[in-house]
Amino acid sequence: MKRRIVITLLTTALTVSLAACGNKTAVAPADNSSTDAVTVADTATEEAPSSEEASEETKEPVALRAVAYNSIVAHLDSVIAKEAGYYEEEGLDVTMNYNNSNPDNIQALLEDKLDLVSAGSTAVLNFIDQGADIVIIGGQMTEGVALYSLPERADEFKEINEASLAGKKVGVTRMQTGDIALRKILKDQGADLSKIEFVELDSPATIIEAVKKGEVDIGSLYMTFRETAELQGLTPVCHLDELWPGYTCCRLFTTRDKLNANRDAYVAAVKANIKAYSLIQQDREKTLELAKHVMEIEDDVLTSQVYDYGHLGLNPSPDVKNITKFYEAMVEIGYAQGGIDFSEHVDASLYIEALDELLAEEPDNEVYKQLKTESDQNNK
Repeated sequence: MKRRIVITLLTTALTVSLAACGNKTAVAPADNSSTDAVTVADTATEEAPSSEEASEETKEPVALRAVAYNSIVAHLDSVIAKEAGYYEEEGLDVTMNYNNSNPDNIQALLEDKLDLVSAGSTAVLNFIDQGADIVIIGGQMTEGVALYSLPERADEFKEINEASLAGKKVGVTRMQTGDIALRKILKDQGADLSKIEFVELDSPATIIEAVKKGEVDIGSLYMTFRETAELQGLTPVCHLDELWPGYTCCRLFTTRDKLNANRDAYVAAVKANIKAYSLIQQDREKTLELAKHVMEIEDDVLTSQVYDYGHLGLNPSPDVKNITKFYEAMVEIGYAQGGIDFSEHVDASLYIEALDELLAEEPDNEVYKQLKTESDQNNK
């Protein structure tokens, strides 16, 4: 029997910095009331439509209340799916809220104020670990973290392992994606983590200052802060995807009850996000134009993060293999309790179904074909 959670305890526990969380207010519930059904009048002069035609004419878009970040590019798949009209194409009426706080957004989902949420892996996995009946159905972002040092010390960290880090101070933001990914990488190498001092700091900005002042030897930084660090004279010594390709960050999810009640709508949402990913990969100009409608990021930063800097993925796959590995890492490190059947909280079947439909519609789409190859490997 699944454990029930106490929302207020979870919210308190998760107000730590989690994968670029903000401290904005929780989203307000959107109005998802349906409009009156269309009626077809009988006339003496017009032929009555067939039952199939009538069904198509009276079919209402399915309302979903969704949320995404607009302060960083982590949820760009959903942003583009909305702005490009892909949700509407798939028969959905999506009200997209923008709120940059993982705990607020997950709590809103559990309180039935939202239907579809994107949030950092650490945040959603903690809720699941504590008993929330949440199901991950898609991906948003992978990778995006690098380790930085002073330029004159870069040669000390040509290899990231126990030998290079023993006795050193590593600046991290506790429970941020890079914190977990780095510790997992080292544990898989057989490193004794007790020989490495992980200094938990409150923000990426604090980590940058600590590296500059020599208070830590290297620091773990994500997204925009990678470029900020370089502008302040620090050097990237390792991008973590070089050691763990495809490690997961933000995921797309809902509750089990909502999924069971309207699975087709969630397949449609995932399908729209896959279409958005295809556009991102194939049309830089249109993607940036659409993103600028809602993203609260300077244009040059947006362009750099999405296209130029690299070491960042926006794959819409739930990636069962890597999200399971990430959860197991949290348990090993002590950030999660374990003791649940995690496989019950990831459902790749929606993604697989949506991708198969798109391949049937566009069999020559190279992006879809590549996603299919990756899915066959990672969504077993």
